[in-house]
Amino acid sequence: MSKNHASAYPSDLPLEALVRYRPLIDDWDAFVAALNRPLPRCLWANPLRLAAGTLAAVLRSEGLDPEPVLWYPGAFRLPPDTPVGGQWWYFAGLAHCQEEASLLPVRLLDPRPGERILDLCAAPGGKTAQIAVALEGRGTVVANDVLVGRIRPLRANLERLGLLNVSLTVWDGASYPNAAGAFDRILVDAPCSCEGTLRRHGPLEHYGPEVSTRYARLQQALLRRAVALCRPGGRIVYSTCTFAPEENEAVVDAVLRHFGSAVRVVPARIPGLRTAPGITEWQGQRFDPQVELSLRLWPHHNDTGGFFAAVLEKAEDAEAPRVEAAGVAAIEAPELRRWLLDHHGLPPDCLAQWLPWRRSSRGIHLVRHDHRPPRHPQPAVMGLEILKTATRPPKVTTAGTLLLAPLATRQVIDLETGQLEAYLRRCTFPLNGEQGKDCRSGFVMVRYRGFGLGSGWFDAGTGQLESLFPKRTVGLTAA
Repeated sequence: MSKNHASAYPSDLPLEALVRYRPLIDDWDAFVAALNRPLPRCLWANPLRLAAGTLAAVLRSEGLDPEPVLWYPGAFRLPPDTPVGGQWWYFAGLAHCQEEASLLPVRLLDPRPGERILDLCAAPGGKTAQIAVALEGRGTVVANDVLVGRIRPLRANLERLGLLNVSLTVWDGASYPNAAGAFDRILVDAPCSCEGTLRRHGPLEHYGPEVSTRYARLQQALLRRAVALCRPGGRIVYSTCTFAPEENEAVVDAVLRHFGSAVRVVPARIPGLRTAPGITEWQGQRFDPQVELSLRLWPHHNDTGGFFAAVLEKAEDAEAPRVEAAGVAAIEAPELRRWLLDHHGLPPDCLAQWLPWRRSSRGIHLVRHDHRPPRHPQPAVMGLEILKTATRPPKVTTAGTLLLAPLATRQVIDLETGQLEAYLRRCTFPLNGEQGKDCRSGFVMVRYRGFGLGSGWFDAGTGQLESLFPKRTVGLTAA
């Protein structure tokens, strides 16, 4: 690009790196203009908590004007500057904020209830959450990341959304062990140079062909491992949020050459979403013609970020992983019945779909009864911790309250609108006589508009509620 042409655009865009994609882009000026516009907010309704129409009504009651995302049922757009992470309905797990382009890979993965699915590079967890709710809270999601520090925001999102069919593991995805067992579907949303996130994160620190070539080695290893772990006839989705062919079509091409007829690319198309096909040639390198069946999402086509995705299917006669998945060893948990069913007046059958298990002496977790975690690596987290038993008396966790408070008939406080801010700020405040008339002093579940928000300590003598809303909330705007 000439200096004169480059000067027509803002100087902070890394056009010196992006200009090499100009032959691939149908409208360069529109592409650059899109990168200079703020990215719209996007969120999706949590169907385990409420219907999409109900979320839209909640948002409108808060003065927002949600615009449905036509290609993704249950998702909505909001203006770029809309505050989301600090809203009560977000804390309550009614929705998850996720960049619209980032919704693409799971839509292509097409999870089905009861399946066993691996998210090989899961943090910060938005796509893991998508998969878990697509399974209708059933079956098994194994969410893996190589760094233990990245598990924290992932776990926070699972707790907020009430997802009990997920196990978290910490392992190098490129060497994920055979002992994990076979998976029906695997998502490889690979680490990449992130050029497609310019609208969200601004100018990149590291980009260009050399950076992309280094990423490609890891990406190929991750995708090869996913193919090996997938059952015959299963599906693998490979995706990145970058424009670089070295990290996209070239990676898929290399894996096709490695496995031959054992894997093939199938069309990646989504009605209502404008996409471009994968390219079959780049800087003198020709790719397998199947790569054209993958897709590219350019920012100016749908007012989104940039993305690449390819859908691969493993041949029915391919070699199958030989290790069977493990089950969950349930424990006797009388504390659950005493503190959930009796203390909070929950329906007797409300725990029937879950199994109690104990990770340590400090608390009791619940996990789906049909969950099949890996034998190895051992999950760092499985299901949700529901009850803390190290306290006296035991205390229902925030995740437990979000999940079960709508069903509670005892030891539960319904906040009034004027009390919401005080609760979220962890204040102690008086209740009116009707609110606490049926509660004894002690831990209570706290609801707002019928949805769980967290816990509190009620003093029946003074009629005051001490907020126990979590001090720190992380991972609220995962991508």
